[in-house]
Amino acid sequence: MRKAVAAGGTVLAEPFDVMEAGRMAVCADPAGAAFCAWQARNHRGARLVNEHGTLNFNGLNTPDPEGAKAFYRSVFGWETLELDGNFTAWTLPGYGDHLEEANPGMREGMAAVGAPAGFEDVVASLIPIGDGQAGVPPHWGVTFAVDDADAVAERATALGGRVVVPPFDAPWVRMTVIADPQGATFTASKFVPENKDLAREAGSAVGAS
Repeated sequence: MRKAVAAGGTVLAEPFDVMEAGRMAVCADPAGAAFCAWQARNHRGARLVNEHGTLNFNGLNTPDPEGAKAFYRSVFGWETLELDGNFTAWTLPGYGDHLEEANPGMREGMAAVGAPAGFEDVVASLIPIGDGQAGVPPHWGVTFAVDDADAVAERATALGGRVVVPPFDAPWVRMTVIADPQGATFTASKFVPENKDLAREAGSAVGAS
């Protein structure tokens, strides 16, 4: 919390205990995107990830990417990794070592599907809010893994939700953005390794035209 304030952020909720599970504080970065900081005790965090219906990824949407880079570097030690398709990822140096220890062979598996160098350290994404997105506030968004993005979009509509962005192919994934009946948005993403070269192919097509 002190690091967040020193880096220009604000404290929205002072640190408090969540029974014996852990201790939490709610902060906002200088642009106003809110996030929670969690100090684990009996509950370390998500135990099931990257499977259908579970947490897959988090992303910061901000109008000030450079300011965000300075803030999150100061608070968490995050760096950034620039990938194909103008995609910027947050990385925590050494995070891949932790993943490899928990899941031996992780690096080998990533290499086998053609993951870019350094991807094992990725912890989130950085998404600029452009001039054409007036009214979109700075915010952190959540992505859930799914087995079928198209089917999830149809199911969400049937349950009273709304498809904000219809299913589309992107590098590594097929994804859709959905709003629940209360208006909260999230991304549903299916891992599609065959899509890994989409950004590179699109760039080549533009260069040849």
